[in-house]
Amino acid sequence: MSLPRFQLPFGAAEFLRHYWQQQPLVMQQAASGLLTPSKEELFALAQRDDVESRIITGANDGPWSLQQGPFQAEDFTELPSKEWTLLVQSVDYYLSNISLLLDSFSFLPSWRHEDIMISYATQGGSVGPHYDRYDVFLIQAHGQRRWHLGPVCDKSSARQDVEDIDLLKDMPIKSTHLMQPGDVLYLPPGVAHWGIAEDDECITWSVGFRAPRLTDLLARLTDEVLADNSPSLYTDQGRSLPTNNGYFGNAEAASLNQQALSLLNKEAAVRAYCELLTEPRQYPEQTTLQTDIIHHEHPDAEFVRQGGVRMLMSDEGLWVNGFFYELPPSLHEFGTFLAQQRLYAKSELDTFRSEHSNVQAMLDQWVEQGYLAPIQRG
Repeated sequence: MSLPRFQLPFGAAEFLRHYWQQQPLVMQQAASGLLTPSKEELFALAQRDDVESRIITGANDGPWSLQQGPFQAEDFTELPSKEWTLLVQSVDYYLSNISLLLDSFSFLPSWRHEDIMISYATQGGSVGPHYDRYDVFLIQAHGQRRWHLGPVCDKSSARQDVEDIDLLKDMPIKSTHLMQPGDVLYLPPGVAHWGIAEDDECITWSVGFRAPRLTDLLARLTDEVLADNSPSLYTDQGRSLPTNNGYFGNAEAASLNQQALSLLNKEAAVRAYCELLTEPRQYPEQTTLQTDIIHHEHPDAEFVRQGGVRMLMSDEGLWVNGFFYELPPSLHEFGTFLAQQRLYAKSELDTFRSEHSNVQAMLDQWVEQGYLAPIQRG
């Protein structure tokens, strides 16, 4: 058993230049280490109250139905023999070994990582024709899935009349791809797609990328600015006589805008965005970590970041799950080291320990808070 990995078939710069948010890409045998989680592990996760899961039943022209988790064990025995799909959201938050796959996507900023959803489907199982508003890498882990790709769609595209499931009404097929275990399909936002399981026990990983709503960014920035500034009033000393004192025009709006926007500053923006972008999608009540597998592949590994922990380093310090830890300039390299990966080698940590006496205390604190976990060493 090995840890999950992904490798682009060519240079990252070429991928970003020609494919990222532009066009789909099929990558054969680009991923490995996909033997876990098993069907049984996914079923167990779907029965937890703190895990988001759902089952979609249907095929072709329907009918389609949606059931929301958490589920009971008997729910799975009552399903039909084929044409259903279980989707378990944010598996990387609960199974920390799965989250190590995200280190393979270092060619993109870590704040763009959303989560890893994993689906289990019986023969003919599907979630129907649809499109996503975010980038996704679809990794075939077990069995075969046939993907039909269509045109770029948006909110004006016709929808099927299906309750609680957003399905496209018409999806012209532009290409079809049969994915084997280890194959990866990248899809930019908006591309219509329809994946159908070719056999039983078809397991697919979906590595989704966060695309924050611009309105959420603006709201968080506004909150930070309001907290950072004392109330101040608009001033208009030296204004000219109004042509019409009951008219509000572009010049008046520009004057108000100028003073209101003067409250914005890049420091406040960094704080607002780092807080928002490191807030976890889920808050697991319990996580699972297989340290023996990690130690076998990485004998020098001393700590691993727990799957649901998000980190970003700014000019002022380290952000962890929405909380800020101020670091002096001398420790910025240490903070950057923690934020840019999920697995930490003892040899590299020893270098920081030898240069900074408080590094071990910080590591101990973050272990106690559940951000990091020690690796069992043989």
